[in-house]
Order: sequence, then structure tokens, then C-alpha cells
Amino acid sequence: MENNKSVIVAGAGLWGATIARVLAEKGFSVKVIEKRGAVGGNVRAGIDESSGIEVHLYGSHIFHTHIPEVWDFIRRFTEFNGYQHKVLARYEDKMYFLPLGLALINKFFSLELTPGEVKDFMSDEKNSSRLFDAFFRGYTSKQWGKAPEDIDPSIIKRVPVRDNYDINYFSDTNQGIPLDGYNSIFDRMFDHSAIEIETDREFTVEDLDEAKSQGIHVFYSGPIDRLFGYKFGSLEWRSLRFETEKLAVKDYQGTSVVNYTEADVPWTRIHEFKHYHPEQKNVMDRSETVIMREYPCDWKVGDEPYYPVNSPESAAMLEKYRQCLKDYPNLTVGGRLGEFKYYDMDQSIAKALEIAAAFSRERQ
Repeated sequence: MENNKSVIVAGAGLWGATIARVLAEKGFSVKVIEKRGAVGGNVRAGIDESSGIEVHLYGSHIFHTHIPEVWDFIRRFTEFNGYQHKVLARYEDKMYFLPLGLALINKFFSLELTPGEVKDFMSDEKNSSRLFDAFFRGYTSKQWGKAPEDIDPSIIKRVPVRDNYDINYFSDTNQGIPLDGYNSIFDRMFDHSAIEIETDREFTVEDLDEAKSQGIHVFYSGPIDRLFGYKFGSLEWRSLRFETEKLAVKDYQGTSVVNYTEADVPWTRIHEFKHYHPEQKNVMDRSETVIMREYPCDWKVGDEPYYPVNSPESAAMLEKYRQCLKDYPNLTVGGRLGEFKYYDMDQSIAKALEIAAAFSRERQ
């Protein structure tokens, strides 16, 4: 196929998979290059053999969206079980429902506020400070590697407060977990005769130069600083470390995610994955469960980047790398790593759908 109708997609997460599928269906020949040994990016999951529990290898992923085009697209490749995500927070050995709403406020303060009383109650700085200290200061300090006293209490003013008892963590009506697991999405998205996949290979600037010489367009979703050899330095990220444990109990914590908000508890969350598939009665009834403790940590080159650290220094460095793109009109950089911006799963798909559609129109 002529180079005008050939593309390379570097990175096989949701952004790359969406680009690849859309362009394959538009008549392009697509070569997918993935650094890891399997496709799926951080959405990749594994199955515990004896219990049948789907374990999210890089922390919990709950699909949720309010974007109709994204919902229509993803449901071409899977059906969802209708799981509604709820998060509990543990503070001083008591459990509270997040997000911040009547259920949490009334339990924490031993009150019976009505919806109309929440706004005035939260406008009292004494009350908002107590909630911030209990549920946000320690958790945020662990998440971003700062001393608790360095966490700005004004954060609480930006936290949405619900004046009702809605304990669903997400407000999106379309949400759930794929009935047959996350890996099945990628198996089906890449199942097209025009898509070729190569794993265990990192896409480099030398590959980019070769593609440019051949007139092949590249869609890249890896770290932009890594692509250009960190020549201006490495952008700052926070990373995560996971400890997975299998337990001979039916149910460890009664829910999928519990946040540990106190600074002296080293982990931020414990995930219990069997709760994501309540429809799997044979799995739920087994006296086995898999939990995962999540530890935020500093990042260095070679570690997995999870959360971009926004700072003036990072912004200046990112702009230098973006200037490099002027030399490569055959390159589109996107996704969480490429753009140095946190995206939910549906946002990654939405951006990819937009980019692929525009590219296809240009090449008609």
C-alpha cells in the first residue's frame, strides 16, 4: 500500500488502539509498535488462575463517560456489567463514603444536616478545615510526595461538595467494567486485517526519522521527552508501586477501593478486584480474594510514569520538546504520556476519535 495510506501507531493503550482501529477501517495500513510485551497500556489486566479474579495490573480502572460517541465506540468491542463505582475512605479506623457529601459530613460530625444546610455548614472554615485535615491533607501529601504541612488547605474549596446522599463516585450514567475483561477490548480493537502489531519494541527518534523519509505518518503516545532522548531533561512525574496479595477469605474489605487518608499509613489505597464483577457469582462466592496496596513514589527515568507534576519548570521543558515537533510534520503526539496531561479513559478515546477522523479527512 502506498505510504500516503500507511501509518505507524507507537503505543498500544486506549489512545493508540482507537487511532489504529479507526484508520484501519478507513482503509489505512497500520503498523502498531508497543514497548511492552502486550497491548493495553495501563488498562492491561491479568486473571488469577485459581480464583478467576480479573486483576487490574496497574491499579483500578473503571470505565465511565458522558460522551455518547465514546460510549457507542467502546461498546462495539465489549459489553459492560453496569458496575457503579463507590469509594470508601478510612480515617481513625472508621469508614466513610467519598465523595464529600451528606453521608460523609453527617457521619463525621455526628449530625443530621439536611440538603439545604450543607452550604452554610461548609462555609464555616472550622468545619471545612476539619474535613480537609481528615480526608485530604494526608492523602494528598502521600500522593504528591510532600509534607502534610505543605499541602495547601485551599484545596478543599475546589473539592465538589454534594448536598445529598448520592455516594456514587462518578456522576456519569454510562459506566461499568467489561463483562469479559479489559484485555478483550484490545483483542477485538486490534483484530483487523489492516493492523499489524509488534510488541517488545520501543519506538525511537531514529524510527521517526525513517518514517519521515518514507512519508509515513506516526501517531505517538509514549513520553515525548523519551522520544527525543531526554535532551532537555526529563519531565517530572509521580509513579506508583503495587503490592498484590492473595488471601484465603471470601471478602477482605467489602468494596472495590478503600482510600487510606492518614499520612502515617504508607499506602493510599487498597483495591479488591472481585467486587468489580458482582455478576460472576462463582467468583464472588469463592473463599479467595486478591487485594492490591497502592504506594505513590518518586519517579526516575525507567520507572512507570503515572501522574504529571505540573510546575513552571515542567511547563518550560515541555514547550522545548513541543518545538521539536516542527521538524516532524509527519508526527502526531497524544495521550496521557505524550501530552504530559492526565486523561480519563473516555477522554483518551474522545481525543483519538477526533484526531483519527481529521487525519482521515485530510488524506481522502
